[in-house]
Amino acid sequence: MMRPLAEWFARKSTSSPVVIAALLCSSLSFSTHAAAMLESAPKTSVADLRYGVALYHYYQQDYLQSLSELMVADARDGIHGHGDNPELIAGGVSLAFGMQNHAEKLFSELLQDNPAHGVRRPQAVRDAAWFYLGKLQYARSDWSAAGLSFDRVSDKFNPDVLSEMHALQLNLHIKNNDIAPYSIKKIKAEKLANWEPYALYNIGAANARSGNMNAAQKFFRELANSTTETEGSTRNEFLTLQDKTHTAIGYSLLQEKNYIWAVEEFQKVRLEGLESNQALLGYGWAAIAQEKYAEAIRPWQLLQKRSLLYPAAQEALLALPFAYEKLNAPGDALHEYENAEQLLEKEIDLVRDMRETLTRGELLTLVGSKPVSVSELKALEAKNDPTTLTAVVTDDGQNWLKINSTSIIKTRSIYLRELFAGNEFQVGVLDLRDLLKLQKLLQDWQPKLIAYLELLEQKQALRQLQELQLTQQSFSKKESDLQQQRDALFARINTIKASDDYLALADEPTRKAYGAIERSEATLQRMTADGQDISEYKDRLHIVRGLLLWRAAQNFVAGLWENETLAQQIDSSLAKVKASREKIELVTATGVDMQPMVLRIQQQQAQLQDQLAKIDLEIAARSEQLRLQVDKRLEAHEKRLNRYLAQSHLAVARLYDTALRNQAQ
Repeated sequence: MMRPLAEWFARKSTSSPVVIAALLCSSLSFSTHAAAMLESAPKTSVADLRYGVALYHYYQQDYLQSLSELMVADARDGIHGHGDNPELIAGGVSLAFGMQNHAEKLFSELLQDNPAHGVRRPQAVRDAAWFYLGKLQYARSDWSAAGLSFDRVSDKFNPDVLSEMHALQLNLHIKNNDIAPYSIKKIKAEKLANWEPYALYNIGAANARSGNMNAAQKFFRELANSTTETEGSTRNEFLTLQDKTHTAIGYSLLQEKNYIWAVEEFQKVRLEGLESNQALLGYGWAAIAQEKYAEAIRPWQLLQKRSLLYPAAQEALLALPFAYEKLNAPGDALHEYENAEQLLEKEIDLVRDMRETLTRGELLTLVGSKPVSVSELKALEAKNDPTTLTAVVTDDGQNWLKINSTSIIKTRSIYLRELFAGNEFQVGVLDLRDLLKLQKLLQDWQPKLIAYLELLEQKQALRQLQELQLTQQSFSKKESDLQQQRDALFARINTIKASDDYLALADEPTRKAYGAIERSEATLQRMTADGQDISEYKDRLHIVRGLLLWRAAQNFVAGLWENETLAQQIDSSLAKVKASREKIELVTATGVDMQPMVLRIQQQQAQLQDQLAKIDLEIAARSEQLRLQVDKRLEAHEKRLNRYLAQSHLAVARLYDTALRNQAQ
């Protein structure tokens, strides 16, 4: 019944959230030390206000808004006075949010020099760009490219980031099965800081998987003998890692048939720790191997009292009656097998119920739910009831930038805890949450666009009424008056031209003098009728008339030009008034100036509907992927429980058969 050691190491070392997953998750992080890394010296002010706004949102952990500010600034005239820092922040945040193409474009641009124009990136900028480009390639599982990028980072880079990079490089060697160069001394020399315990365990586990138990035990014992001065969650994580180490050493000794020392290692594991189940199970098998069957019963009885959600507890259900059989206690063995049957059948029903409950809609509701606070999460965890299916979204894991330090979604179900802690599942949840937020944003814009369209229509109607009134009261009257003036002027000009009426365009004194001549002629006519001699007066009057006509003729051409020019001006004014009136009538009739805005809103409504449809399809696909992952994991648990149940049925049948044969004899 004892599982092969290589299988145990393969499962435990690659799926645990506190070992390799810690390195995997870190590939998606852009931690707060990055901002300090970007600035060569502390600054109390910023040269560009937009950069200051972006930094403000960044330190408020509103990373999406920070990225938006940087992208808007870049779309205009860029940010000035801060070198390449904005591009580094934008690239890092883009990488953290999964915008890999945009991040790769930014980092690649930062790595391009132009000696002809005197452009040479500072080493700190190049180091940061190579490092995050390497993390991008690491996230894409492009191990060779990631290794080449990391190799180009200088030793003068930020020490904290260097330690993370060295840990990732070590992980690359493990993935490439190239662990021979690594010794304890070399790991110490790498200055991995807080990553060193994980490196020791990972190298030890890799050696164990390859069958080199002696080397594996050296790394495990180095970790087991190390100490830490940290407190809180970091200390608990370290102690958990040490529990894993003692368990790993115990199983390796078990493989070497060194049972006494294996028991000693299993006993070093904390009973309240996460690894205690595996340690208790291994303790029992070490005792069985020494034929100390009664000693094996004690840890397995303790393990049997724990929840069947734990695989070790499930195995203990069959291991315990096996020990009773070895002690020649068939009655106790039969009782335990029958008890195992009942518990396993109950557990199978629970798993089936979970598979039916965790539908795509239920997962969507869970992922889109309001996150719980740290205090609420601690209260839930304090209940310590793994039998209850409880999954929550935590508020300290709402963004990609913190995925290296916490899980966005947690559960007390042991069946799903390993799945939920996995990097792939966490990233899927984050993707889905981002899509749900975007869906909510677009849905909120639907009534807003409808309201804006209604406001435009109301404004258009009011404007039509006002412009109609204005047209009636002003432009129509003005056009009519100008038309009358124009007609009268052109009629006068035509009359003057036809009759060559010089006096019509003469000045006022000339016209008055000519009027006096005409009156004098009338007087002379009366004098002639009375028989008076008017010859002397008639000659003088004729001379004066000629002089006045000559003077009027001299000014006739200029006066005619002035009148024709005035007529043209009236025509021009009339045309302008007419055009304005027609334009207003067109606006009144069609609202042409409103139409572009109306059309734009209608286009946005269509675009919004299209985007919502695409997002709905993507949400359905992503949620279905999560459901399939959950169902696949639960199906695997159900199959394992059914195998144990089948073994229990066979064991019960075998014991009954043996008892019947003994009675027959």
